[in-house]
Amino acid sequence: MEKNKAGVSPVIATVLLISMVVVIALIIFVWFRNINKEAITKFDGTNVELVCSDVTFESSYSSGELYILNSGNVPFYSIKMRIFTAGSYETTDLQDVANSNWPDKGLNPGGTFSSTTLSSYIGGAEKVLLIPVLVGISEDTGEEKLYTCTDEFAQELAIE
Repeated sequence: MEKNKAGVSPVIATVLLISMVVVIALIIFVWFRNINKEAITKFDGTNVELVCSDVTFESSYSSGELYILNSGNVPFYSIKMRIFTAGSYETTDLQDVANSNWPDKGLNPGGTFSSTTLSSYIGGAEKVLLIPVLVGISEDTGEEKLYTCTDEFAQELAIE
């Protein structure tokens, strides 16, 4: 038998095995955490994420005035504005903007909104995305919760 055989020491092998188990456990933990999101429903138990595709609205910005018309059948609670300027962006809630006259309960179907106080936000923007925010009921607690739709359902504001 040869005595000059080289191998991995038992300490290094043990450390490698333990670190692999920890990494696998973290991956499984993160995976399960994302699966168990809190479900928010709207209308007849429909998941609010699916309702975003039914939101329809028209918007325009001209001469310093923003117009929004809810032309669909889904009321939305608010709108987030993602304002792109010089390679970066800022996201603000239309409801939180100073002097905004956004309706307290949101914009119902057929409802309109207009504001002339947003020129300082939108004025120098290269692009503005309007993202609907819906309100639904949490299945866990029964409380009202806000859900911001993904960028897939955002509408680019026509700036004139």
